[in-house]
Amino acid sequence: MAKTPAEPLRGDDAWRAAKDAIDKRNDAARARGAQERDAKSARALAEGRAIARRELADMPRQPKG
Repeated sequence: MAKTPAEPLRGDDAWRAAKDAIDKRNDAARARGAQERDAKSARALAEGRAIARRELADMPRQPKG
């Protein structure tokens, strides 16, 4: 029995459609979270490098001679 587009899904078909929608949202949220973590990690790495550069610039120099 073929369903027409106007007929709402019922039973297992409705459950599978809901499950697929949830899976799609979870995948999108997972990807968004990974992207945000990558950006945060990159900012932290850049900040750490900048701090190390400033610390090296502030270190006293050994006298030559």
